[in-house]
Amino acid sequence: MWRRDNELLSPASYYHAASRLASKIAYGFIMATTDLQQGGVSGYVESLRRERDRFVALAFCAADILVEINNEQKILFAAGATHSLIGTAPEVLVGTTFLDFIHPDKMPLVREMLENMSPGTRLDPVQVELAGTTGSALPVSMTGYHLPDMPGHHYFAFRLIPTKSVVEVPASAERDSDTGLLKKEAFAEIASRQIQEAESRGEQLKLTMIHTGDLDEFRDRLDHESSETLMRSMGACLQASSAAGQSAAQLDDGAFGFLHDDAFDVDGITGKIEEIFRTADPTGDGVSVKSGTIDADVGELSEADSVRVMLYTVNRFCDRQGEDFDMTSLSGSLEKLTRENTETLSKFREITDKGNFDVAFQPIVFLADGLVHHYEALARFNKKIEASPYKLITFAENTGIIADFDLAMCARVLNWLLIAKKQGHEYLVAINVSGQSLANTAFIAALHDQLQRADSVRKQLLFEITESASIEDLGAANRFIQGLRSFGHQVCLDDFGAGAAALRYLHALEVDIVKIDGQYVRSAARNDRNRAFLKAVTGLCHDLGIATVAEMVEDEECAEMLRACNVRFGQGYLFGKPSFSVPDASVDHDAAILSVEALRHRNPITARKRQ
Repeated sequence: MWRRDNELLSPASYYHAASRLASKIAYGFIMATTDLQQGGVSGYVESLRRERDRFVALAFCAADILVEINNEQKILFAAGATHSLIGTAPEVLVGTTFLDFIHPDKMPLVREMLENMSPGTRLDPVQVELAGTTGSALPVSMTGYHLPDMPGHHYFAFRLIPTKSVVEVPASAERDSDTGLLKKEAFAEIASRQIQEAESRGEQLKLTMIHTGDLDEFRDRLDHESSETLMRSMGACLQASSAAGQSAAQLDDGAFGFLHDDAFDVDGITGKIEEIFRTADPTGDGVSVKSGTIDADVGELSEADSVRVMLYTVNRFCDRQGEDFDMTSLSGSLEKLTRENTETLSKFREITDKGNFDVAFQPIVFLADGLVHHYEALARFNKKIEASPYKLITFAENTGIIADFDLAMCARVLNWLLIAKKQGHEYLVAINVSGQSLANTAFIAALHDQLQRADSVRKQLLFEITESASIEDLGAANRFIQGLRSFGHQVCLDDFGAGAAALRYLHALEVDIVKIDGQYVRSAARNDRNRAFLKAVTGLCHDLGIATVAEMVEDEECAEMLRACNVRFGQGYLFGKPSFSVPDASVDHDAAILSVEALRHRNPITARKRQ
């Protein structure tokens, strides 16, 4: 019945706690007698009332309903939230049979417990169900005590099993040091679990996003102590408002989010936060606080996928804070965004699991003579050869599900190579692997398993590491790359030049090929300065023994410029568009079906001593 730090006390601890309480009451009577001597009857009555109220308050700290029954199992006393929980006032229960108070499904259990409770014994917490007004079962935790000096009299305490989230937040969960709130990655995980736990009970939680403007700028106006107080107050306010006091987060500068139940007063918390800022601001102005609330719904998604959708939605919300959009329409925007993200993730899962995608091939040629070196395998959806899958692939990367698609793509291309080999054709084909997949140990193991099972064609596979998803652990990425190279696979670093991390990647990752981003190629074609940078990058790669490929080569003028810069390979519409048929993808059919050995003979990359 009694709790300490959310844990039920042991029977011995419970007994001692009850004894201490009895001593307190006895002391109250002594004090009341003193009051009577000093202040008359009114003082005595008032002291008794205070002790009674204190006793009741202590009891209800641990229980929602208190019941006393006699040896005939009739209810002698009832108190607590009986009306709101089971639809019957406490006084109405007095005189009724105790077992009628219990749901029929649990009557045999409770009857057995009553028979086994000898005087002086305590009933440890057990989950039972009370009978609701409509026959519904109300889950509660039941504890009891049989007083030794009152045989036949039992005292029971019923505590409603919490309907709010009981998901535990691990101590390792990352928190913002200033507010104490969860960081967005931890929040996405905890919130998703809470949402699913609530849905399992048929309940619906709400997700509210709050934006307070430029928080860093506001804090700059405060002294250090006031700034710290502000952030602690913000954190405490939001955490206390969240479901079970554990699902609030600082998502970004000035951006916060928290889960709560349907009855929560969002306007009230918005006003309270505004007051916190006004109090902290030396000018008394504070900041405007805007919010939007949506139903927190993850549908039929798995726990892992619901975390991904939650995090992606949160990131999109944070990204949009820099835009000029009306926060009053946030509710609709978030509803739409969450729904779209959930639908997109489910769609992409189906694409991956059922193989509902096609593979197009685009040639990559020697710029010196236009002969094909290899083909790049490109994913296409809905049979649309010209439609770029960039948006959907980027979504998969940002939600952490790209590794599954990378594996599906590899399996499809390996199967295609096996079929082509039976038909007498051998091709070199490059497939894309997201930089995010490189950190996924399960992906790496599954990929090597696929390659081993297709040993007869595996060396015809090249790998392009895409840079669209940031590679955080370059050391682990390089070990993965060297593992591929040790089995004879060439590895290409894609989209080189597109980001500031390009040179850092080039320094940390030992690769065979660098593919120069198409925008970089176009800028080099427009002016001498950019062309000089391209030539310098090409020279650096040459000194490192790395071949270069230029994307988006669409005319002969661009190809000539690339030759002058010593770029070795080219890819673009000048040499062939993506096609579902390899021979159709090349401007030179004979070059398109060169044997693998001939291609390797022409390619100085494979002549390098592999490290």
